[in-house]
Amino acid sequence: MRDVDTYDYTKIPAEHREEVRRLTMQIRASIRSSIDCGIDAGKALIEVKSKLQKGEFLTYCKEAYTESLRTLQNYMKVARLSDCYGPEAVSKVPSSIAYKLGAKGVAPELVEAILAEIAAGDIPTFAIVVERINETKGSSSRSRRAGVSPEELDRLAVMLVTALSSAQLASFVGFLAGANSSAIGELGKKCGLLGGATEAPIVPRQVSGTIFG
Repeated sequence: MRDVDTYDYTKIPAEHREEVRRLTMQIRASIRSSIDCGIDAGKALIEVKSKLQKGEFLTYCKEAYTESLRTLQNYMKVARLSDCYGPEAVSKVPSSIAYKLGAKGVAPELVEAILAEIAAGDIPTFAIVVERINETKGSSSRSRRAGVSPEELDRLAVMLVTALSSAQLASFVGFLAGANSSAIGELGKKCGLLGGATEAPIVPRQVSGTIFG
């Protein structure tokens, strides 16, 4: 383990300096073994982060520990998972699965279902958990994209039927059925270049976030 003095504690406000030093030693002791220790380490890391100035936590993690940033981030994930669902439930979960369940964007109902299965002794493989998470996210994304009112669908249908022949309409609907958002966006751009008023559809942008920010 890295010596605690390799991190410059003078960068921490004086009123928190000794407390962060104590927590650092606690985190190092917790890191050494199981998921339970990872929960303890994660909780202490979250507490340290609350005492540091904005942007300093990343430097602190790099200088105070030999573990990777991803590992420390995972400890914080399982600590938050433990806060939400209880340490008894989370302590039974294999660490790799716990890290996935603690990630942002995982549906709470899926987390609850998997925790219940594990508590009953039915432990899924990591690959199955990843597949179920991806399926849930895909279903949620499709639901958001399908959120168009019946009135808007009627209006668009009338516009298309009026503007296109039966063959053209069949071709266009077939394109929409198989196209992804990038292809639809490119079609919108081409229509605009040809003098139409069509704009590329607005595709929701994924907002990145980091536990070290």
